[in-house]
Amino acid sequence: MNNIIVFIETESGQIADVSLELLTKGRELSSKLNCNLEAVLIGFNVKPLTEELFNYGAQKIYVADDKKLEFFLTLPYSAIINELFRKEKPQIALFGATSIGRDLAPRVSSALTSGLTADCTSLEIGSHTEAKTGKVYDGLLYQIRPAFGGNIIATIINPDCRPQMATVREGVMKKEPLSNPVKGVIEMIDVH
Repeated sequence: MNNIIVFIETESGQIADVSLELLTKGRELSSKLNCNLEAVLIGFNVKPLTEELFNYGAQKIYVADDKKLEFFLTLPYSAIINELFRKEKPQIALFGATSIGRDLAPRVSSALTSGLTADCTSLEIGSHTEAKTGKVYDGLLYQIRPAFGGNIIATIINPDCRPQMATVREGVMKKEPLSNPVKGVIEMIDVH
């Protein structure tokens, strides 16, 4: 499908700021791509947090709510996200560059053979023309990050594999709620 999915990280019953920053950026990206902004929320007693996600523009929220998901565990969380991404086929997937995001995103990327750019400082949508073949790719995620000790800025693209995945550090992007929250959809995920 043509959508953007943001992994929502929680800590002590609260949504992490980086997740709200990613939803804010995701709104901008989804409007440029004319696609849905969605979120995946995993944990225990997390369904009440969905209202805040609608305030930041999530149009659909996938919720896995179970006692055994109360604390982050790599294998159950990655299994849930892998299954969801295989089913929904997002165009873009965004994670916070936190200890959880840095553990989870590479595992998901590896399982889906999609590629991942870590510690992005900017995300943009653009096109790319392959020099050798002249093939034009539209609507690519430009994953922009410092390289070589911060001396240069690298723009990384992933034209062939989906989802295009990136992690972003907290505080790099703005966190702006909508003045009129989205009336979105909640889809519960069965936890095995």
